[in-house]
Amino acid sequence: MWKKLMLSFLALSFIAAANLRLCCSVTVDGQELDGLYSPFTVDRGERAALAAAEEILEGPARLAQAERSWRLSLRPASGQTPQLSAALLQATAGVELTQGVYVDGVYLGSVSDKVELQNELKQFILGQLPTWAETGYLSQGLDFREQFGRSGSTTPVEDMVLLCSGMAPVLYSDGNGYVAMA
Repeated sequence: MWKKLMLSFLALSFIAAANLRLCCSVTVDGQELDGLYSPFTVDRGERAALAAAEEILEGPARLAQAERSWRLSLRPASGQTPQLSAALLQATAGVELTQGVYVDGVYLGSVSDKVELQNELKQFILGQLPTWAETGYLSQGLDFREQFGRSGSTTPVEDMVLLCSGMAPVLYSDGNGYVAMA
């Protein structure tokens, strides 16, 4: 009986050991990232972030250190390279996360806060609303995409409002189907 129990325990130990994977938790700039990463994913993420930072800063860049804490896990590592690269870029001096502004697919520049731009656009449109009109809107779609850029390279919100209204003229509607450009 003891032999069978010992052999069963040994077999289960071998099965568990065969399924263990080397993983690491990653800390960037003092903050631990969610999930476990494979060592290869961490290496790829660091290389990608370094290449992106050097392109953004147009020269040598100093990334924040990604500190690894090694672990063995029965589950595969779930951390992804883009998440790690984004965390490293956000912690890099001279690089900031901005909102790229696109009108009908055409890139106009970037702003630091898309909500502020949307509010300023709304005020701009309502400030020029003709007396006969009920509503006003941009003639083309406005789209935002997160992107990394050089610190201080964003377009001022007031200038971006003018760029947006120049690329997508404002249309006004009376609510009965009549639409006119201001």
